[in-house]
Amino acid sequence: MSVAIFGDRADVLACEERIVNCWPAPGTMLIRGFAVRFAHGYSGRANSASPIVIGAHLEDSEIANIETLYREAGLSPIFRDTMLMTRTTRKRLDRRGYVLKDASFGMVADLAGHAFLRRDDVEIAPAAGEEWLEGVSRFQTPDKRSPAQLGAIVGAIRVPARFATVRRDGRAIGFGYTAIDRGYAEIASVLLDPDARGQGIGRGLVETLLAEAAALGARHGFLQVEVNNRIAKALYQKLGFRDLYRYETLWRKD
Repeated sequence: MSVAIFGDRADVLACEERIVNCWPAPGTMLIRGFAVRFAHGYSGRANSASPIVIGAHLEDSEIANIETLYREAGLSPIFRDTMLMTRTTRKRLDRRGYVLKDASFGMVADLAGHAFLRRDDVEIAPAAGEEWLEGVSRFQTPDKRSPAQLGAIVGAIRVPARFATVRRDGRAIGFGYTAIDRGYAEIASVLLDPDARGQGIGRGLVETLLAEAAALGARHGFLQVEVNNRIAKALYQKLGFRDLYRYETLWRKD
């Protein structure tokens, strides 16, 4: 299945450009309309080359250069195709042996006019503490269970951010964060203890983050959810999020 776009490319660009600031990589290079990012292998987005201009285009020699940069960092080269990238560039990646790693939806919501409920059991902090870093790492996939590497990413955020923790009986069971860049609030790292799912806790956590973002001046919310994560997508749709674009992550294992 190919990438798809459901809104205006300018809206896609607004989100993709802000992702670089809301989920920063410790190392970033700009190469001809692509943000080439390095985060020691933690996170797909923070370790990939993503187009950040409309019509971003790469010649084969430039793709080869990016591949070399990733290999020198001990990483497999990864590209994100968000429809900001030209189809010629995508065809070049296909010819070089890149295959689908995963696919996600970029979703957006208008926050104006919505009264999001704040949950009393959701604690909000302006920075990620040790408990938050360890909690998010605990519920992540095995390749993302490093509080230090997660801390290097969220510690590099230079736009307003809020970090949420949900407790039950004094125990932290849910986490998430929002970062606000020029009126857009990204919602990310929303994770729950498996035993806490299906109780409305995730919705309360996200609503609280959206309320915080709106209070900080955000007019739009945006997030990314994997195509096969139907439960999360259904939750976001109930909160007013809609599909903006579908993108593919491409990689080549050498």
